[in-house]
Amino acid sequence: MALSTLSAPIRRAIAVVGVIIFICLLVFFRDLSASSLYNGFDPPNHRKASQLAASDLLAGPLAKNHGVMPKLIHQSWSTPDLPKKFEAWSTSCREQNPDWEWVLWTDEDNLNLVKKYFPWFLEYYQKLPGEIYRADLVRNIYMYIYGGVYADLDVECLRPAAELFEDYNVTTAPHKSTLEGAHHIQSNGQPQRTAFFGRMGTDVSFEHSIPNAWMASTPGHPFFLLSLDKVVSNLKGEIAGWVTAEMLTGPIALRTYINLYLEKYKDNDELNQKLNEDPVVAVFGQQEKIKHAVEVLPWWNVFPYSWDRDGHAFRAICSVNSPDYDRERCKLNIAADRWGSYFITYWSHSWSRTGHNANNMKNIGD
Repeated sequence: MALSTLSAPIRRAIAVVGVIIFICLLVFFRDLSASSLYNGFDPPNHRKASQLAASDLLAGPLAKNHGVMPKLIHQSWSTPDLPKKFEAWSTSCREQNPDWEWVLWTDEDNLNLVKKYFPWFLEYYQKLPGEIYRADLVRNIYMYIYGGVYADLDVECLRPAAELFEDYNVTTAPHKSTLEGAHHIQSNGQPQRTAFFGRMGTDVSFEHSIPNAWMASTPGHPFFLLSLDKVVSNLKGEIAGWVTAEMLTGPIALRTYINLYLEKYKDNDELNQKLNEDPVVAVFGQQEKIKHAVEVLPWWNVFPYSWDRDGHAFRAICSVNSPDYDRERCKLNIAADRWGSYFITYWSHSWSRTGHNANNMKNIGD
């Protein structure tokens, strides 16, 4: 039967159905294209942060302008080869920040970083009882020496990071541009150097409530050297067997240092003066009268999914170690878009004291 012989209402109905089918196909292929990345396919001509070899970064000069955050994303793994889910989440960070540079540090790179800038600390670094202790500690060195953003490999990036820092009057700039000029106090009175961390969950007394899975900073912030001082004082004797990575170099230690900073060093020059007596002064020189501050961001900015009890309702779909893990359902259920979250962590817990957690590694490799 020819379409022209149908009545006008039927023809209109057919046209509406056709439009609906067309829209559904558009949505389907859009979602298919978006999801293809997370199945290991990189869409052609898709812009993402270029990779900067750690060796090249190590060979280059250090920032002279400490008033801006360089567009550097630091991540770390034992080797250059990433498990499949780590590769996907890491790619999300590179795609959300295409005008940044991405550095993947290996265990060997980390050792070379310590040797170059903290040779006096090398014996303590090597004395740490496991690679996770070193991985937790060295991210503080990334922040101090270079600045930028550090993110664990189970962190997905949801929005461009620069937008977050603009809210705190911190400018981001290409890494190369920070190598010129001198540091200065900003004319608007804002602190010269700012370090950022994220709150996880709503219980501020929880000892894991400020994870070290994500951090960001302008270069040369003295806060990050508190962790080195603590390690030295602990390792001058034999480390107690019960001292976990979380307590010595990880999130529990980080929360302790932040509380110490806010209570003792926030509004004075005491920390700069203290560090000027340490060997670390050789890296950037004397630091008196250069202002600094620490910002702990609200839970929805960086860690909208908490693995603590306040996130229990979402654990089945948000923990990558759950058999029911579903990345998209997780973000939908915790309303990451409505909260305006910039990052989310799926808490792979891939490390153990002696190396990788074999059981959890299975969940990030497929």
